[in-house]
Amino acid sequence: MMQQILRENIFKNGLVAFLLALFFPLIHNDLAHSIVRTDKVLAGNILVAVSIIAVTACFGNFAFTYEKIAVKSGAQRLLAHTTTGLLMLLIGISLMFTGILMAFIMGHFFIVDLTLTLLYATCVAYDFWDLFRIIN
Repeated sequence: MMQQILRENIFKNGLVAFLLALFFPLIHNDLAHSIVRTDKVLAGNILVAVSIIAVTACFGNFAFTYEKIAVKSGAQRLLAHTTTGLLMLLIGISLMFTGILMAFIMGHFFIVDLTLTLLYATCVAYDFWDLFRIIN
């Protein structure tokens, strides 16, 4: 059973990463061809709204725990993976918006991209760590 939930979690995180890779060029293109590209004040205001979304998604993601589900129930596992997958997708999209908007506001900085990538990787690592707590 534990190998099954681990495979499901790997699939979920792979699917979310695939969707994020698919969405990035669309999001970048939409923002690059909008007024946000040249209006730094508007970009800053949108960055605040995106940050609120990111914080809300992070709170939901870190508040969730696999310890509270009935692991043998396929329905509960599906609901758990769907919930955490959607939260991880929202976090990833928010971080994409953040990186793009920050580049519009202050220019491109590698360290910003690295920081946002590490933040997302930490969310994925937390997801697996939480899962491993029920396996052990």
